[in-house]
Amino acid sequence: MALQTERYQDTQLYKIRHSAAHVMAQAVMEMFPDGKVTIGPPVENGFYYDFDLPRNLTPEDLELIEKRMRQIVQGKHEFKKTVVSAEEAKKIFADQPYKLELIEGLEKGGLDEYGNPFNRET
Repeated sequence: MALQTERYQDTQLYKIRHSAAHVMAQAVMEMFPDGKVTIGPPVENGFYYDFDLPRNLTPEDLELIEKRMRQIVQGKHEFKKTVVSAEEAKKIFADQPYKLELIEGLEKGGLDEYGNPFNRET
């Protein structure tokens, strides 16, 4: 009998890391309103987010980002997944060219929400 293992993408840890990436993106975009977001996936050891910012981040920036992230989380906001159409996503991310590129990849098929080749088995 084969042992069924839970996919990482279905675990509570993945969901927490995914949400933490969004919280970080919010904090960074508050600091750099003209910045551009790209992808922010949960990974094996945590999460990250790629940004196109007007300047490199400094250690002081990282401290401020972490502080703001803690404030956001303390707000006890509800975290819930919302599925939207490609058209709605394009409206939400109208000023985010990298997100628009990802949405187009999803629409055409073959790429997942992180721009990776889509694997229908996972």
